Amino acid sequence: MLSPRELKLTLVQTGSAATLATAIGLALGHRFPLFAPLTAITLIQVLCAPHRRGLWMFLFGEVNGALVCTLFIPHFSTRHAALNALVGALVAIGVAYATTPRNPVKLVNDAIEPVLTRLAHNVRSIASALRAGNAGAGAEAYNSLKESEEELERLKEVLHQVRRSAVLTRMSAKSIKAYRSTAKEIGYAVRDIRTLARHAWWGMLRTGEPVPTGLPQMLEALADGLAVLRDEIHKDGQPHEARPLLISAGRWIDIMRSQPLSISAAAVAASADAAVLDLLIATGVPLEDADQMLHRPSYS
Repeated sequence: MLSPRELKLTLVQTGSAATLATAIGLALGHRFPLFAPLTAITLIQVLCAPHRRGLWMFLFGEVNGALVCTLFIPHFSTRHAALNALVGALVAIGVAYATTPRNPVKLVNDAIEPVLTRLAHNVRSIASALRAGNAGAGAEAYNSLKESEEELERLKEVLHQVRRSAVLTRMSAKSIKAYRSTAKEIGYAVRDIRTLARHAWWGMLRTGEPVPTGLPQMLEALADGLAVLRDEIHKDGQPHEARPLLISAGRWIDIMRSQPLSISAAAVAASADAAVLDLLIATGVPLEDADQMLHRPSYS
């Protein structure tokens, strides 16, 4: 199902293509330039629609089949029909190109950046709140994290837009799949960080529970990893330095395993550990390797 933003883009593309093709056909002196808008609408969906592209290709074939059939209709101006179809095709290509992002990679990276910024800032705020026993700061961070849903939805829409334009931008299916995997894992990390924020605030800070050794440090290392990952994605999309920071955050879990933990503290630590795993996978590390990096000290 299309989001409102995607639906608006689809309507703009098809409406513009149909209107322009019809107007040009009329300007060329054709009374009923039927094939111009039909060709424009079907071809622009073949070029830009990520969903049901096969259906639109079938309809595009039907339009061209009808055009061929005009060869056998007495007194029908096949030349005019062919010219209308050519006008529709040229208009569809032009509209598709005009509404296609010129740099899809930058578009995706720009959509990821605010999500990571919010996560880094609020994870650091929670670490500071745990050190200071500040329940108000913990509540503020938790409420801020709840607002990340809109940014995730924006990221999903950008990925759909990039998929729509993949034919024209020549972005490979492999690259699109990698970005979709990154977005999915970042979404999982958001969920895990929301969980740790809720337990840190409601379960620990509100009740005045003691903070186990290593928990604030773990969250600070996680915040550092998130900030570096954001900066590297903004720079060139390659996570060169974020992985070691994320791994160092995950290693704090070993220190906390040796301590008696309350249910809330254990939930915070486990959620942070899960977020680290999600973020490592988001950087392109396979699941098995990411788990090995975090939980097997002999791994190098």
